[in-house]
Amino acid sequence: MHDNSENIENYIFSWDNVPGSEGSRLRDYLRNSLGIGWVSTAKIIKAADNDTIRVFTPTNSLELKLADDNNTVLITPDNIQLKVKEKNSKLCIFKADEGNYGNKAGHDITGRYYAVYGLSIKNNGSKNLDFRLSDLNLHTGDNIFNVKTEPENLDSDLDMLSQDSDLLDVLSDLEKETKIKDTTISPGQTINGSIIFQVTSLYNESFLLIYNETPVSSTSFERSIEALKLAESYDYSVIFGIPPYNNGSADDNSFKPDLEEFPYIWPNWVNRNIFEFFNRADFEDMEKAFRDNKPRISIVYALKVIPERNITFVNNFSTVDDTGFPVNSFIVVDDAGKELIHTSKKFDKTAILKNQTYELRSEENRDITQMDLSNATIVRLSFKSEYMWGHYSFIDQDIILDKKLNIIAARNNCRNFIS
Repeated sequence: MHDNSENIENYIFSWDNVPGSEGSRLRDYLRNSLGIGWVSTAKIIKAADNDTIRVFTPTNSLELKLADDNNTVLITPDNIQLKVKEKNSKLCIFKADEGNYGNKAGHDITGRYYAVYGLSIKNNGSKNLDFRLSDLNLHTGDNIFNVKTEPENLDSDLDMLSQDSDLLDVLSDLEKETKIKDTTISPGQTINGSIIFQVTSLYNESFLLIYNETPVSSTSFERSIEALKLAESYDYSVIFGIPPYNNGSADDNSFKPDLEEFPYIWPNWVNRNIFEFFNRADFEDMEKAFRDNKPRISIVYALKVIPERNITFVNNFSTVDDTGFPVNSFIVVDDAGKELIHTSKKFDKTAILKNQTYELRSEENRDITQMDLSNATIVRLSFKSEYMWGHYSFIDQDIILDKKLNIIAARNNCRNFIS
């Protein structure tokens, strides 16, 4: 997600979170503001005394030195000085004031990424287990993310996302989930809930949970990654019978966006390519605007995987709301009776795979469809793109895959407006 609504004072990174969750922010500053291209492949380490950060490759290096009074940071060998402010017990590094160094305050448009894990933790021992979040880490490549240290932006991001939770299904699910906290687990006891890490990229295969130096095994993780890759790369025009882009009228749809019409372009459905187009195009068009008249832009792209469940799926297009408008009910329940999806919304499109062809449900085709699937995987996608004075879009999609990862059923709810 990113959002440029908050004017910031040239914030670069938190000293406490480098190396770690804000290493990418430091790289972005060095590369984009100082023109140091080699930092993209550089390693970042911090001295044991916490006063020096070293960025280096086999042939290049630089250092950031924290002053003894913790008020400034000096980048050598270029002798560029940054200022330090303490916020929430963390040392936050900023560009120096405009009057002295020619920098200007701007808008924070840095993308922020969160990984949410649903965990079931059982104490198989004979003694109480003191479970501590500080002992649970997420490893990916050279980065280690600790759930104990809440990211600086997490509270504000969750507040902002909660405003969209009524409109985006994945966020609504997240808001309802129980968050795991430090606790004592009795022998034989199981606790369930979710944990949140701020990470530096979208998901990848290297993500590994470790508790007290012991990897947390997940038999479903590889399958979840496969399902995500398929759901994100799929061309949903095959299923929903409509191209990905709309140029402002019901019948003006296209497979390629007309950039001359931007920002008056809307998505009809979402996958990774559609998200990346709006993520890039919103930013590039916003940058062209005058400094004091930049439009608000906001992107949210959220994914959820529910792997390997025995499910019953019911799709009913026969119900109507209190205004007499037809409503499409899309319900998925697992074999333990837990409701995994229950939506009843206007303007839903649903499609069912029958005889190797996707049959699009409609008002004319209102029969109730019910099917049972074993070892099925569900992928939920939610997308929001807001460009002030242009497009304003909310999309929810649900994809049901069988045990061979064939898409058996899909649902799309798309709401497009002029902002």
